[in-house]
Amino acid sequence: MKEINVCIIGGGNISNTRHIPALRKIKNVNIIGVIGSDQNKIDSTCKTHKIQNGLLVNDPKNDIQKVEKCEWFKNVDAVVIGTPPNQHYPLARMCLLLNKDVLVEKPMTMNVKEAQELIDLAREKNLIFNVVHNFNFTSGMIKINKIIEEKKYGNVESITEVQFTNRDRRLPTWYNDLPMGLFYDEAAHFIYLLIRHGGDLSIENVHAIYNDDKKDETPKILSANLLAGKVPVHMYLNFNSPVCEWYYIINFKKRIIYYDLFKDIVIDLPTDGEHLAKEVLSNDIKRSSQYWGGFIKNGFKRIFGNLLYGHEAILEKFINAVETRKSDEYMTGEFGLKTVDYMNRIVERANKK
Repeated sequence: MKEINVCIIGGGNISNTRHIPALRKIKNVNIIGVIGSDQNKIDSTCKTHKIQNGLLVNDPKNDIQKVEKCEWFKNVDAVVIGTPPNQHYPLARMCLLLNKDVLVEKPMTMNVKEAQELIDLAREKNLIFNVVHNFNFTSGMIKINKIIEEKKYGNVESITEVQFTNRDRRLPTWYNDLPMGLFYDEAAHFIYLLIRHGGDLSIENVHAIYNDDKKDETPKILSANLLAGKVPVHMYLNFNSPVCEWYYIINFKKRIIYYDLFKDIVIDLPTDGEHLAKEVLSNDIKRSSQYWGGFIKNGFKRIFGNLLYGHEAILEKFINAVETRKSDEYMTGEFGLKTVDYMNRIVERANKK
């Protein structure tokens, strides 16, 4: 088995808590260096994970020759980019121009034009260009994908997406640089799941209410009604909540599935029929037992740093693509472009401050 030399680009939270731990689980991967625009983060990441090489790059467009001449970078087979979204395009472009396979965090770019340019460049050079759509590959979502694809409960009747975000949690310092702030960084997860489970999106209406602070790009709440293929979707996002909770709820004719993204817990319940006491209590028992079973299992994973939210599968699939030259269809640049396109359409449809 050939050893794959990987370079980490970013050195922030996602690189240290998701990408590097996931790569460490793959036997034939060697992380040989870290590139970033913050020397302290580069040094910290290298020290924490015992990575030998680091390189400071402030401007990917103008520093490309500096990277190209770097001796250790010449041995890199693939890069994993975990920077803020508005840095994805120039960094991915630089690496593709230097003939490296690329995995980039979601959302892949800031607009469709950038996305298409990267797709075309990767195709021209016969390189792998993948996007981190990690919640497609969590253990819970893999179960849900199978239920939907095998039509175990029939067709999906509707999907409801609910997000509560606590602004006091550890948030990136750069989110106000994005269109609609936190929305643009976080909503990609909901969008790519909808495309997979329903199909191409039609945005029926979008409404946003903003905070009084004019410098705050993130809406207070955002609601949207969409069609994923023929599946009706309601999206409700509250960015001023005292707690953080994300739910993806799928309705079938006689079944409902609740998916808790933060805890990777699936709750799968039958219809409560005539809503009689015995039916309600029966579902309450099923709900509680499934929740606590998932909570205990994933709670220990979280404590020991092993709950990686699908990143372990994403990184393994990416390395497999590097070896076989075949990408998972839900990680391709083309799939990532669709996600970027629909997110920008929602931003355009939202009422402005």
